[in-house]
Amino acid sequence: MAENKDKIDDCWNRIGVWSKGVHECAKLKDVGHCINCDVFSVAGRQLLEAEPPRGYLDEWTEFCAAKQLKKNSQEGSIILFRLGDEWLGIETRILDEVMQMRHIHTVPHRKGAVLRGIANVRGELQLCVSIGRLLNITRGEITGINVVKGVYERMIVISRDGSKFVFPVSEVRGVFRFDLSDMKDVPATSVNCSVHYLKGMVVWENKHVGVIDHELLFPALERGIL
Repeated sequence: MAENKDKIDDCWNRIGVWSKGVHECAKLKDVGHCINCDVFSVAGRQLLEAEPPRGYLDEWTEFCAAKQLKKNSQEGSIILFRLGDEWLGIETRILDEVMQMRHIHTVPHRKGAVLRGIANVRGELQLCVSIGRLLNITRGEITGINVVKGVYERMIVISRDGSKFVFPVSEVRGVFRFDLSDMKDVPATSVNCSVHYLKGMVVWENKHVGVIDHELLFPALERGIL
């Protein structure tokens, strides 16, 4: 079969519709296009029936095995947001919703570093906290709109085991899915206290994103509002 393959004349590339020059094939007047020509059909059949080149089957076996291994890997999913200059993410399974900025009402006699007040979420008053203060990240002044046109501050609502919190962020970019094997450890040399609340780092659009460990976040928030 390999011998027949060597005899294939790819006339469709030389004088047919895929030729770079003038389409000189006389058969085009009758068939209209090379795909309708019996010469093209016979050549295609010869290619399909030919023995694969050496190493072809091994290459595809390796490729398919790698794809299956990737399919069986675990996927992570986070909501991407920015606080000041820092990009962070929190697992989507504890995400309730992302909403526009709401007015934050202060709570009398309850003034702490983490608790900012209460905010109206779909008709219910929820505790509003400052993730930035907890993670020691400076957000800057609340202006309602970032310096980038069309990028607005938002509020994120999270909940777990009956505890619910809402917190403002500088920007929300949406959901980011990644392979958990791609998540790297937080650098041991980092001195920022925010690293204590991170379970790892992922790369998104050439940016390093800290993935918040909600198992540590919720207890810290609950302590911070007391």
